[in-house]
Amino acid sequence: MHIRELVDIAIDEDARSPCLWVPSEHFDALCQALERKPNVVGAIIYRKKTIRAGEPYSDVTTRRPD
Repeated sequence: MHIRELVDIAIDEDARSPCLWVPSEHFDALCQALERKPNVVGAIIYRKKTIRAGEPYSDVTTRRPD
């Protein structure tokens, strides 16, 4: 499964969450798949969600990493 598919699933499962964290090792691949570049604060906007790079080797999650 590709990172974009995982992100879409996470957004569908928690539609009310404003943010989504993607493992840092997959963030560049997601940016390429969405054909977007991170903004000034290092986030991208996709399907009305702020998507940021999370901890390495973590899950795609709507909960802020500790």
